[in-house]
Amino acid sequence: MTESRLSQNGKGIDSSVPCAEVSLESILCTAELRRRPSRPPDYQKENGALLALSNTLADSPRIILQTLADTILEVCESGSAGISLLSTDDGGKRFIWPAIAGMWKAHIGGGTPRDFGPCGDVLDRNTPLLFGNVALRYTYFQPVTPAVEEALLVPFYVEGKAVGTIWAVAHDPQRKFDAEDERLMLSLGKFASSAYQILASLDALNVEMTQREKAEADLRLSNAKLESLVETRTSALRRLTSSLLRSQDEERRKFARDLHDSIGQYLTTIKMDLDAMNGLGEDLARPELVSQCLHAVDECLKETRTISYLLHPPLLDEAGFESAARWYVDGFAQRGGIQAKLDFPEKMDRLPRSVELVLFRILQESLTNVHRHSGSQTVEVEIEVDAEAVSLAVRDAGRGIPEQVLEQFGESGTAGVGLAGMRERVADLGGELRVQSSSKGTLLLATIPLHGGTSKPPQHEFVA
Repeated sequence: MTESRLSQNGKGIDSSVPCAEVSLESILCTAELRRRPSRPPDYQKENGALLALSNTLADSPRIILQTLADTILEVCESGSAGISLLSTDDGGKRFIWPAIAGMWKAHIGGGTPRDFGPCGDVLDRNTPLLFGNVALRYTYFQPVTPAVEEALLVPFYVEGKAVGTIWAVAHDPQRKFDAEDERLMLSLGKFASSAYQILASLDALNVEMTQREKAEADLRLSNAKLESLVETRTSALRRLTSSLLRSQDEERRKFARDLHDSIGQYLTTIKMDLDAMNGLGEDLARPELVSQCLHAVDECLKETRTISYLLHPPLLDEAGFESAARWYVDGFAQRGGIQAKLDFPEKMDRLPRSVELVLFRILQESLTNVHRHSGSQTVEVEIEVDAEAVSLAVRDAGRGIPEQVLEQFGESGTAGVGLAGMRERVADLGGELRVQSSSKGTLLLATIPLHGGTSKPPQHEFVA
């Protein structure tokens, strides 16, 4: 068989080069991509990339695809990156490369055939694919330098239809793509497709258009750009907030472990030595000082253990949310002198680790608010779980939240660090946080979906 081949400068097409009889499956390594250890998400870097795209949309929208290629090159640390789009002048028989970054930048304007190439394979399967040595099958890549070691391609959608691909190429044999690269490319591509769709709509409107119609179209474009910019910046801020909250949780876990393993061990050793000294009785010049030291060390051990558990209770990892919640609520009632009632389902299985951690942090923050601000002498905590979602309700009988704070929370979700942090934690898992308050008390209800279910809140009776 014969197939088209890129010339070495990426511009010409030679359709007389025979293609090697190598199967597609022999060069695909997508399954290996799923098995490879993935680096942790860098949300700060991702947010910076989204802001770069949003700034381009606001300032120079017609270079949005090149900005996307530059951004993919940076965040994926690849050798080359680019965008392939189906041609429009011949019914989509080939892919063109309107934007490329990195070592292959000289090939802008080149392309590959639709029916025999990596981009076509991605569109045919409608899924991201990872290729090994593509030149073994698609021999028109053989003269292109530097050679492809790995290539990760994801579909590029416009109005829900795949019209091309976004790709990152590794030229260094040591560079191996992972699932985080795939996630970043899909995330950034989703935003760029919205911008590209706006441009396509503008170009269509510009054909035989009156001045008034053009002005109206420009206004609509400006509004669309502004809305997209605001949405992107808001999304970036939320992702950064979620990232900071996760980092905070991890730091709490590490600090709690270090507190228990280091300071706690030292205090235990001192206590053992003092116990041994205390057995000497009258042989000590001041045995009462040893007793005082023992008492002080005992109190230090209790406080160290309490602080460590409050930062991150080991029960949460070892036994789950139910055990950790019961321990925390009991301790809260003793420390704060507030009558606490805890209602769990009769039988409750372990929940996903991320869900249990968010539920525990919301429980902590809610009870802290009850103790500090509500003036309530009672608090009720209720957990409900079904096949679709888990909900946590915390109800007090205190003075309520000030009306202006509630309004701010309802409009922008930024009513103080505590409520805002709880909302971001729940939203990060696709859930919903609702708060209603009056002079008779406050009800906070967090609902988190399970296993891809919905997060419809249960019908709790809110305070009047």
